[in-house]
Amino acid sequence: MTDIINVPLNKLTVWSGNVRKIRNKDGIDALAASIKAHGLQQNLVVRKDGKKFAVVAGGRRLKALQQLAKTGDLQATFPVPCRITAADNATELSLAENVMREDMHPADQFEAFRSLTDDGMPAADIAARFGCSEAHVQKLLKLARVSPSIIKAYRDGDLTLECVMAFAVTDDHEAQERVLADYDPERNDARDIRDALTENDIAATDKRVKFVTLNGYEKAGGNLKRDLFSDDDNGVYIEDAALLDSLVTEKLEKKAKPVRAEGWKWIEVMPEFGYAQSSAYRRIYPEPVPLTEDEQQRFDSLQAEYTALNDAWYASDAGEAPERLDELEKLIADIEDRDGVWTPEQLAIAGTVVSLDHAGKVKIERGFVKPEDMPKQSKKAKVSGVPGDADTAAVEAETPGLSAALVESLTAHRSAALAATLLDAPDKGLATIVYALVLDTFDQGHATALELSGKTQPLNLVEGSTAFQRLERARESWGQRIPGTPDDLWNWCLEQDQSVLLDLLTFCAACMVNAVQRKTDRPDCPRLDHASKLSVAVKLDMKAWFTPTAEGYFSRISKPQILDALTDARKQPVAPAWDKLKKAELAALAEREIAGTGWLPDILR
Repeated sequence: MTDIINVPLNKLTVWSGNVRKIRNKDGIDALAASIKAHGLQQNLVVRKDGKKFAVVAGGRRLKALQQLAKTGDLQATFPVPCRITAADNATELSLAENVMREDMHPADQFEAFRSLTDDGMPAADIAARFGCSEAHVQKLLKLARVSPSIIKAYRDGDLTLECVMAFAVTDDHEAQERVLADYDPERNDARDIRDALTENDIAATDKRVKFVTLNGYEKAGGNLKRDLFSDDDNGVYIEDAALLDSLVTEKLEKKAKPVRAEGWKWIEVMPEFGYAQSSAYRRIYPEPVPLTEDEQQRFDSLQAEYTALNDAWYASDAGEAPERLDELEKLIADIEDRDGVWTPEQLAIAGTVVSLDHAGKVKIERGFVKPEDMPKQSKKAKVSGVPGDADTAAVEAETPGLSAALVESLTAHRSAALAATLLDAPDKGLATIVYALVLDTFDQGHATALELSGKTQPLNLVEGSTAFQRLERARESWGQRIPGTPDDLWNWCLEQDQSVLLDLLTFCAACMVNAVQRKTDRPDCPRLDHASKLSVAVKLDMKAWFTPTAEGYFSRISKPQILDALTDARKQPVAPAWDKLKKAELAALAEREIAGTGWLPDILR
């Protein structure tokens, strides 16, 4: 029989012979809401089962109807249109119902929702009538409003839904289509799309925003732009850049107020003050505080004891240095590393910069001198290092699997770590400098890892890292120990022990290390080859200097590379569910899972 009859809802039951054994409960609420709003659009297929009728096809519709009955939206005897089928072909019909059905393409769904809003239906009403949240409807409408070219590429299978979500970060169709024209699924992903479309936007993760806070910006009347498909501050953008800069400057000015009373020639307030900005100035440091007579006697006594004990140890067959040597070094360092004082002469020519560090915290740096304010007798002196350009090669280096920017970032960490490690190996520092000087002296024309030019290498790519902090502490310490004028520095150098000069020479060498691999470096670059040899000589262990994070590494590689890293680090296959995570979620998971394992990318091993 194939007749359509109305069967009371309480006379319908689930057929035990249904071919679908695993039932997905998701979507029943939405289906119930749709039936309530639009009625039952498709009849059920049933077979006689005693005094009741078993539902052969339409089990989810039955569940939705029963739910509406429980909530009082339908009577228990609500007449349900059903088509009765013979018992002998029930299994075939159940199979046809489940196998032959084709799900709606997501693009069809969000374009249909857009048509409803175009006809005047509010998003809240759409959500209620289709049993979903208003936020979900807003996301679908956002996707429906991307460029038609992107919708077509999605329908054709050239873009994933994740990529369409990334395009929706902006409403500018021209910008979307420009990025789409350059999109290559072999080398790009959703993150690259989002980055390209927001490269000129100010994210909530910007240090300026962290400084004034989102709440402070909004209280001042600032508007925000939100990426509906990001769950954290990475998807929030500042729309009023002028207001943000005004708030930052105002807040920094308050922080600068007590510094102005110190007597500097000038005070500059600037949110961004890294290596690029500081290179316009020379840097001087406070003068060491003269020791009192008693302090000088104690210092001389400690130095004499140290020299005698050290000489005796070198002359003996003992393998380990006496513990007293370490104690003496600390006592001597405590005297040498005292805070210096700024002299009136220094205050008369130098200034202070109040800025923000990479984390959005206030940074106050003193002792910057404009070139025109430097005393004439100091012009020949190298008061402080300035960033220099790394030498490059004509052939682009190839590092499969990693972008040139990521390679440069990772090797910048390696270069800084190598420099920081070299601080503890003055013998290797001396050898490195002699090696570089001999090559230049005898015109051998072979590049080394040392930029032996008196110019320190920039650390902007690793600002805030452990190696960066170690080098900056050393810079501050030496800056306070050495005199501020060339003549005084020369006399000071003549008076120092060889060990002091060797340590200072090593620091200078560390500041000139350049092991960064840039896009234009060829694979057999002699400078990078020497950097590898220097790393072996100082026993560089990158595990002590670098930990891969979601932001610094995993979010900048592909999902397959993240999964490979997890497998490599954990020495076991990854959970199947991980492959279904969004890239941002997978990157965060990788950071947690790999933490503490000591795993490093191949390029840093």
